[in-house]
Amino acid sequence: MKRIISLIMILGLVVIGVATYAQSNLDAFPVGTTQMVYQITTEKMDTPQSLGFTIVSRGNDDYTVSMNIEATGTADQLRGFGFLFTGAQMSYAGGENVSYSPLQALMEQRSHLQAGNDYILPGGGSFEDITSLEIAGVQCLQGQFIDPSNADTRTTMAFSISDPVYMFPLVHVEELRDGQWVTTLRMELITYSFTPPEG
Repeated sequence: MKRIISLIMILGLVVIGVATYAQSNLDAFPVGTTQMVYQITTEKMDTPQSLGFTIVSRGNDDYTVSMNIEATGTADQLRGFGFLFTGAQMSYAGGENVSYSPLQALMEQRSHLQAGNDYILPGGGSFEDITSLEIAGVQCLQGQFIDPSNADTRTTMAFSISDPVYMFPLVHVEELRDGQWVTTLRMELITYSFTPPEG
């Protein structure tokens, strides 16, 4: 039987304006250039979206962050193109909202997470079925986020435990429809590289 570990919460509410899926602060990135490419699929898009980040750290709190996003589809499909980030929710092309603010606790405590354990989150949610895996060369812990206020939605997420990433390496959102789980959003890290500075 898995242990359910209650996280001791001295963390306050999520700071408004922090992107929902951001995992690492910029100061976690080593001096050099880190590149990440995510593939994003939604049920409303015929072809995947590509979301790329390049983080250049020069040391002394000097950074350059660039983002590239690309999608192909009809005018109607691209009307919802991309992501709208708010303090505690993410609206995606499927038009659904899922609150991920309780996961802020896990992000703050991720160095203490262990495969095989379940974690109770603020507000009554939980993070369960945790396994260890590698995504694009990045070691991760993956689990299922259960929100009791939204029983018809389940979300599988992965946290990086080896390398700094700008966003979670995996977010997979499913919705229960007529007794079947249907994928509405999948965002997965597909490329990760780090280049040290010259000299």
